[in-house]
Amino acid sequence: MPRLDAARVTAWRDLQSITARLERGIDENLMAEWQVPLGWFDVLAALARLGGSARPSELADELRLVRSSTSRRIDRLEEEGWVRRRPGAGRTDDHRAVVVELTARGRTLWRAMNVTYRRAVQACFAGRLQDDDVAELVRILDLIADAPPIAI
Repeated sequence: MPRLDAARVTAWRDLQSITARLERGIDENLMAEWQVPLGWFDVLAALARLGGSARPSELADELRLVRSSTSRRIDRLEEEGWVRRRPGAGRTDDHRAVVVELTARGRTLWRAMNVTYRRAVQACFAGRLQDDDVAELVRILDLIADAPPIAI
């Protein structure tokens, strides 16, 4: 395994910095047009990817967030009427067994916001990369994604 040298630390810090900057830019676009932050859009988009509904734990896994953060986002989206919680399959006496689903308003909003999101991703990321660049980036990210869990 290669040593953690200055070049690797710099690459790591650059990855973090660039990701944060790109996410800020996308968030600013969504806020300017829809007054909805990227984090909320991410929940709507994840539900859309998961077929319109999911258990909160599945949603947290899809978003790569801890369950408490996901729950807070669901609460806010539910207040807006964009998602709803309904009893999940199985035990009806277990109030934790719920499914979160997009409402019709939430699905309509997600579709409209997705246009803004895709425009922003195109402008700050995808439009700057050639096909070969994308293939190389995917290859490198796959190397990182396949790393075993962190054990120090």
